[in-house]
Amino acid sequence: MHSDDRILDAARDQWISGGDAATTASGISKASGAPVGSLYHRFGSRAVLLAHLWTRTVHRFQQGLLDAAENSAPGMERACAAARWPVEFSLLQHADARLLLLTRRSELLDEHTLPEELRQRLDRINEPVAALVRRLATEIFGRPTPERCELVTVAVIDLPYGVVRRHLGASTLQPSHRTLVSDAAYAILQPASAASGGNATGNTSGGH
Repeated sequence: MHSDDRILDAARDQWISGGDAATTASGISKASGAPVGSLYHRFGSRAVLLAHLWTRTVHRFQQGLLDAAENSAPGMERACAAARWPVEFSLLQHADARLLLLTRRSELLDEHTLPEELRQRLDRINEPVAALVRRLATEIFGRPTPERCELVTVAVIDLPYGVVRRHLGASTLQPSHRTLVSDAAYAILQPASAASGGNATGNTSGGH
């Protein structure tokens, strides 16, 4: 019996090694051991299979992010933990991280054959991260205004993503980058919190 995860793993490995054009049903079939007919029976089309692969990968990343945040103290410690997670995920799940860097949600949504239910899942997929940003802005600044949510987004999402993007493809990402992005997030958020009279606490280097 060929599990969905085994099929999706085979598709992921093809995608990150050869790109979208090289990710073929026959190649996925050969790598996973599942007959081509089984692929179409389970997923309906290659586009749907790739959309399922991408959503699985995003959910894996988000679950780790939310767990890291939930297991940290409110405020700055939670923000620094969230900033470290993209580096941690990329070190632990290199193939999944490469896939996320290679693929844009808009490219998947351009496929007109996607079922409506899957299209809606793609539309809403970033809602958990947006909720975390609002939570962090509330904890650090007192209110999740658009400006403060933008500051949190830059510190805990955009900045770590940029570091991962630059180093992952070159295989130069190191565990020390966890400390780097955490310290950078703190340096962005703490002065702004102090200026606004917010609730930021001291840097938590022990989490690095």
